[in-house]
Amino acid sequence: MKKGIRRTLVLCLACLLFACGMFFPVTKTAQAADVVTVGTNAEFPPFEYINNDGEPDGFDIAVIKAIGEAEGFEVKVTNMEFKSLIASLSTGSLDAVIAGMTVTEERQQSVDFSDSYYTAKQCIIVPVDSDITELADLNGKKVAVQEGTTGDILCTPGEDNDVITDAGTEVQRFKKGTDAVVALNNGGVDAVVIDKNPAENFVANNKGKLKMIEDDTTTEEYAIAVGKGNTELMEKINRGLATIKEDGTFDQLVAEYIGGEEEEASADAELTITVGTNAEFPPFEYMNDNGEPDGFDIAIIKAIGEAEGFDVNITNMEFKSLIASLSTGSLDAVIAGMTVTEERQQSVDFSDSYYTATQCIVVPQDSDITSLADLNGKKVAVQEGTTGDILCTPAEDNVITDENTEVQRFKKGTDAVVALNNGGVDAVVIDKNPAENFVKNNQDKLKLIEDDTSTEEYAIAVGKGNTELLEKINSGLATIKEDGTFDALVEEYINDSDTEEDAERGFLANLKYVFVDTNGYQLMLKGLGVTIGISACAGILGILLGFILALMKLTETRRKRKTLWSRIAGVYIDVIRGTPSMVQLLIMFMVIFRSRYAVVAAILSFGINSAAYVAENIRGGILAVDIGQMEGGRSLGFTYGETMRYIVLPQAIKNVIPALGNEMITLVKETSIVGYVAIVDLTKAGDFIVSRTYQAFLPLIAVAIVYYIVVKLMTWALAIIERRLRQSDNR
Repeated sequence: MKKGIRRTLVLCLACLLFACGMFFPVTKTAQAADVVTVGTNAEFPPFEYINNDGEPDGFDIAVIKAIGEAEGFEVKVTNMEFKSLIASLSTGSLDAVIAGMTVTEERQQSVDFSDSYYTAKQCIIVPVDSDITELADLNGKKVAVQEGTTGDILCTPGEDNDVITDAGTEVQRFKKGTDAVVALNNGGVDAVVIDKNPAENFVANNKGKLKMIEDDTTTEEYAIAVGKGNTELMEKINRGLATIKEDGTFDQLVAEYIGGEEEEASADAELTITVGTNAEFPPFEYMNDNGEPDGFDIAIIKAIGEAEGFDVNITNMEFKSLIASLSTGSLDAVIAGMTVTEERQQSVDFSDSYYTATQCIVVPQDSDITSLADLNGKKVAVQEGTTGDILCTPAEDNVITDENTEVQRFKKGTDAVVALNNGGVDAVVIDKNPAENFVKNNQDKLKLIEDDTSTEEYAIAVGKGNTELLEKINSGLATIKEDGTFDALVEEYINDSDTEEDAERGFLANLKYVFVDTNGYQLMLKGLGVTIGISACAGILGILLGFILALMKLTETRRKRKTLWSRIAGVYIDVIRGTPSMVQLLIMFMVIFRSRYAVVAAILSFGINSAAYVAENIRGGILAVDIGQMEGGRSLGFTYGETMRYIVLPQAIKNVIPALGNEMITLVKETSIVGYVAIVDLTKAGDFIVSRTYQAFLPLIAVAIVYYIVVKLMTWALAIIERRLRQSDNR
């Protein structure tokens, strides 16, 4: 490979790696001398836990940072599984470990330990009615422990174990102490064995259910682990530990994290929880005139937050994505008119019920349907993932058994009603309250039929095992029911009989109602800004990345054989062009970004997708330039890189501009799917207007017109650029 093209490719690859590093930073294998990488397992409160900012915190973290400050080194904390800590220390990816780790002879064979900084003992957590009183009583029982901890070692039956000797003792090992306590609450085990301080935390969060038993059979010393033979770091840690003990810092940290509850209460007062909803289910959830999620459910969770002293951040997304986002940790809770079902209880925990609902049928005024059983063999519309969806799917143990029943699933209840109005389905099955809203707004066309075949309980969902938040929600719900707040919200959002007049409007009056009275134009303007912003950023990323890929692919043309660069580019282009952009977007948002930073995920997803097509456009444009141009440049003494830069590329750009322009236009229209990841773009804004006005024609036509205008403006700009570039051809 000649120097010119090699320099170009290396430069382009460096730029690509830099760009990737901005979004996907990699772990450094080495640290500066004044930075110590410390591993922990933030599942062991109060010693280690994740704070409200999503960062590792706790007594141990505070201790190692205080030691670092005393000794003049910076501490970088890395959170990982407990069982992986010593292995990571041995391989050198960690400099030290502080994780409530007990000094044992087995561990001393792999690592060195500092002076002890805390003396702890194992305790037993059992149900309040348990007859277990000591560790010896666990023989033959089911015992839960955190994997790799002293409790794990202590409860494993063996000849050298003086306490647990019964081979019939079943030890269930969990990655987190929280999961062990959940298993105990669910009746899966008889007891949990864990260190005293986290045991006290777990029992405090399960008052009335669990109790703690202290057993003096075993005590243990916590220490900081370093790599075998790392005497320099060990001396610094021991010296720093002695310093913070002498100057009173250590005692202050004990009082703050272990000995007192006042600081914990103040932290709770600043707690903010992220609550997911699906604002397509009036009156429980909908978008208000300001374009914000509103409704009975939103008011309920905010009232609970006010009662319990935490703030609520509402995130609107598709209904079927809510539980998945809760499981990944990107949401703390979900309130979305969600029914408690056995299937959902396997993935999440539910609060006490806050509303009892009945499934209803919405049909045309002249329909002869009178019950759910009459829907057999009909066309039925439901909202995807709801109880109505489950209820209307033909099954042996269900009301709907006819396999000829056609169930059309919509992402919004509004879309299902629009399909009914248009004659596309025979009925809509949906919860009673939104059904009443839909019928009120279509009084001359639709009617509602109540069927007592199915009733359901609405509840608030939290992550599996998040007992602390669940208790807060249940406590707050009980409070607002007792003080009358709940009844006032029911009256305001559900029993309010004010309905929109369904009078016949003229075209201009209807236009005003759809876009002005409901602030629809504001939603569309905001959505247009989002669409243009995402498209522009993704387009720039696509062109830059596509140019790099094109150069990589061209190496095989110049070398007359496949190269490493061309193979990499070929695989990239093949995979990206062979998979749907929707799937790529969902993977980027839900898997890579864990349902956070939706706009960034969308820009990266569309930019990466566009690059595959741009690369082929640019490659085709370069190959379209007569080979004699390259030969002529080389004969004049230009290098390969200079010939490409000054002779070939300027001509190739003129060939590529129409194709690039077409790709950018396609990109703008492709971004209309970003509503799937809770981004309110132009298309999603139109959906919201439909949801609030129950009219599909005007909002959707308006969205189409705006897209058309944007595309025409881009086409006009592209034509100007082409004319300017072609001026030299006419001379």
